[in-house]
Amino acid sequence: MTYVKLTDHQSAQALAVMCRFLGLEGLQAVLGEALLKGASYCALDEQHMVFSQGQPGDYFYLILGGRVDTLRLSAEGEEHIIHHVVAGQLLAPIVMFMKDGRYPVSCRTAEPTQLCRMSRASLHKTCLSHPQLAMQMLELAGRALNTRIDEMDNLVGRNAAERLANYLLRLQPQASSGLIHLPLNQRQLATKLGVRAETLNRLLADWQRQGLVVGQRRDWTIPDRGALSGVANRVA
Repeated sequence: MTYVKLTDHQSAQALAVMCRFLGLEGLQAVLGEALLKGASYCALDEQHMVFSQGQPGDYFYLILGGRVDTLRLSAEGEEHIIHHVVAGQLLAPIVMFMKDGRYPVSCRTAEPTQLCRMSRASLHKTCLSHPQLAMQMLELAGRALNTRIDEMDNLVGRNAAERLANYLLRLQPQASSGLIHLPLNQRQLATKLGVRAETLNRLLADWQRQGLVVGQRRDWTIPDRGALSGVANRVA
């Protein structure tokens, strides 16, 4: 894995993408000088490790293209996908403020991916001199916490059908066409939802017969969001 200095074009692209993601378009000049001056670029193939759990967390990343997954291994050696980070988003910015300074998860590319790598030191320095950036980091931490709470809520007190229905509905926003591309294969999704792969396959097959979902493998459509919402919110 080789990181090289950003070209002028890559630097301009990274700056625009990062400021748009953070909502800090007014700080482009500042962030460009403070964060990207020492930044580097890398293009990785699919299934390439970006960093490993427990490794010193010296860098955070901007995903310029592609997608990465964060993951952990269970005590039994089973892989759990924690989060997906897609083009236009930051990877591991909150880790830069963790006391032990180590990555709590591993990260692997899910497809060919282009990364802009920035240092922990540059982020700390820029946050100290520009409170707007520090506030955005806190907002990112809050969003991440809220996402984890939602995921835990989906696991506690819900059966397999309710968990799967909630997961699919979160992937398909209210105003979208109903098309969904699952970011996980069915084995990984079953692990994430805490159900057996056989149960997941049976639910999808049953729902297809009922007309709740249409598709196969990773590509699905929700013809009637209201009907699937009824499954997700069913009270025993």
